[in-house]
Parts: sequence; C-alpha cells; structure tokens
Amino acid sequence: MNTWKAVIYLLASGQGLLVSLALLSRLKKNKSSFFLGLIIMICSLEMLNFWGMQVKYHASPTAFPFWDFISYLFLPPALWLFIELNTNPSFRFKKKMSWLFAPAIAQILFSMGLTILVRINKIDRTISLLEIKPYFFITEVVPILGMFAGVFLFGKRLYSLSQQVKSLSNFPTLHLVKLYSLFFFFLLITMLWAAGVLWELPIFEYVEVQLVVFLFLLGYIGYFKPNFFEVPKILFRENKKPISAFSNYNDEKALEHLNKLFKEDALYTRPKLSLKELSTELKLPTRYVSYLINTYHSTNFHEFVNSYRVREVIQKLKKEEEQHKTILALALESGFSSKSSFNQVFKTHTGKSPSQYLSLKKP
Repeated sequence: MNTWKAVIYLLASGQGLLVSLALLSRLKKNKSSFFLGLIIMICSLEMLNFWGMQVKYHASPTAFPFWDFISYLFLPPALWLFIELNTNPSFRFKKKMSWLFAPAIAQILFSMGLTILVRINKIDRTISLLEIKPYFFITEVVPILGMFAGVFLFGKRLYSLSQQVKSLSNFPTLHLVKLYSLFFFFLLITMLWAAGVLWELPIFEYVEVQLVVFLFLLGYIGYFKPNFFEVPKILFRENKKPISAFSNYNDEKALEHLNKLFKEDALYTRPKLSLKELSTELKLPTRYVSYLINTYHSTNFHEFVNSYRVREVIQKLKKEEEQHKTILALALESGFSSKSSFNQVFKTHTGKSPSQYLSLKKP
C-alpha cells in the first residue's frame, strides 16, 4: 500500500467535499454554483473511493458505504444546467428540471437498500452490480455518452460566447477563463473515463492525478478568489424590455447597426457625441437606444462611448505613424473634448494615468 498516495487522495477528497458543500449551499443565490458543486461532490466521492481502495476500507464490515452515494447519472444533467446558466442569458431553471436527477437518486436508493439488506442478513455479496449488463449500461455507459454530449454543447456555446464578447465592452475576462478551464477538464476527464470503462485501457492512474489536481486547485481558488464561481450579471439579467414601448423593435438588428456605427464608422470620434445624436443616426427612440446599451453592454451611454475612445487612443499609441503626435492630440482625434476629461476617463478605464501608461510601454 502506498501510504503517501492514500494521504493525498484523502486530503484531495476532503478539500473537494468542503468546496462542494459550500457551493451546494448556494442554491437560492446562485444555481450555477449549486450544479458545479454537485459535479465536484461526485468527483470528491470518487476520490474518496480511490482512497478506500488504497487502504482496503471497503473490506471492513463496519465501513460506512459512502460509495453508494456515487452516481454518475448526476453528471450529465448537472453539466447541462451549469452550461445553460453560464452561457445562455435567457435560460431560467424550472423546478420540473429537477426530475432530470431522478435516475441518479433511484440508483442511490437501490444501492443503499441492497447494502442494508446484505448487512442485515449477513449475506456474502460476491456478485457486483456492474457485472449485470443492463445495470452497467445505464449507470456507466449512459453517463459517459451524456458527458460527451454535454462537452460538445459546452464547446459550441463557448465559441458562440467568445464571438459575442467582442461586442460586449464590460464582459469579464475571468468568466471566459473559468469556462474554458472547466471545458478542458470535462473534455479530458470524459475521454479518460471512456477509455477506461469502454475500452478497458489502464488509464485510471491518470484519472486519479487529474482529479487530485482539479480538487486542490478548486480549493485554492475557492479560498483566495470566491467570486470565481459567480456568474456575471450580464448572463443572468432579467428581461428589462418594456413590452408596450419596445415590442415593435428588433434588438438584434438594432445592436448590429449600433456596433457598425462604432466599430466600422467610428462614430465615437465625434466630439461631444450625445445620446440624442446617436439615436438620430440609428433612427430609433432615445429611450430604446439607452435600453440597448444598458441591457446588452451592461453600462450607460457615456461609459460605452468612452470605452471606445480609450481603446482608440491605446491603438494609436501602438502605431509608429502616430508617434510624432502628442497624447493630447491623439485623445482629441479619438473624440475627447478636453485634456482633463481624457485624463480622468483614461485612468478610470485602465487604472493608470496616460503618462504612467506610456512609461510602462516604453522599452
């Protein structure tokens, strides 16, 4: 027996269980965290199972049968709900979706009942349930197929979200980093899981290593960056569109026109650009344009315009043909009306004054 390996497995599972319980307790506040917590719970129990195998805990007649609570049938629906809540702004969890977990709960109840029956009657249980082909297919093969489907959906949604982020000036980069990290973890663990179960390849040591790293990392992140598990407001906002006022407008087309005016036509370079002027260019009501910016860019009109202006100044600073100009000249060309307003806005958006930013960029 490798004592050091058993200790690492026990520590990883304990840390994973603590993280999962913390996330599961947030069902009302953050459903996304709850479903991620459910996935981490299954991973942690599996890690505990690896520990039990190392120390031969399962063979003890007084052992608590925690392995009865491991149902892989939890994983596909939990992953699907986690994906929807993190990538689909219009998705809302409904109570009837809880029935997706009924097969997993049924498996746990069946396993617990069988364990109790065996212990009460002191039956020597020599046949494993996994040797029964229908049971093996439902509890092992079906979850693997479900995870592959979930990972495929995850990748597709991530690509779509990455494209949308380009038009969302205030979208937090941390959320994308989190989702991509989890995507690659789920992809790798599902591939290894399938290779071990379906093709019986000797890869379970790699699964153990990946779970250990995953659980320790989550514990570290959960302690130092608890907001890592939060979903940005832009992805769980309520529909604020007043139906009576804006029901005749097409948000998608209006946003496309708005983005074209700023990205291609550089409308933001117009000094003292007002919301009314922008509305005139779009041929839309002022209140509706304000609604579009507030809802889809999570900011107000002035912050929206200034974010483009700051970006324009930074891009100009990188170009050799603009090096002969003063930073104030570049700011005025980008739409700022004065040095004071430029300095204030630039520091708000970058965290540094223009001079500090320039000194950092110099070789």
